[in-house]
Amino acid sequence: MMEKRRSAGATAERPRAARAASSIIVRYLRETDETYDAVFSIWGAVWFTDPEELFPLVAKRLTPGGLFAFSHGETASHLHGRQLMYGKGPGGTEMTVDRWCYPPAAWAELARRHGFTDVRATCLPAPGDQGMGTIVVTARSPY
Repeated sequence: MMEKRRSAGATAERPRAARAASSIIVRYLRETDETYDAVFSIWGAVWFTDPEELFPLVAKRLTPGGLFAFSHGETASHLHGRQLMYGKGPGGTEMTVDRWCYPPAAWAELARRHGFTDVRATCLPAPGDQGMGTIVVTARSPY
């Protein structure tokens, strides 16, 4: 899921937020004229949407200096780019989902290439010995 907060008219009491799956978010960002102070994805749309398609759309919708932040599971070092993820869907149905896997430095380079500035990317270690950490990336819109 991706979370968006509207810049104009948004308040703490009434944030006017929306959540959407990755295919819906791409369509929404293409069609809307709204701009946002922040767009973030917590283990959501960024992981499951081609960044070459998504990043330019996010950049276009952010206000100048707006924040783009996302996180997702740590990527194994041998994985790069589009990868298939297998699992169980609703009702236990087997399913395959595309996800995009990059180490933090590659995510940072992708963000910079799409015009983002003040890009920071890291992998936070998992607590204890749980194994997989969390990649966290923040970037600002220069527009």
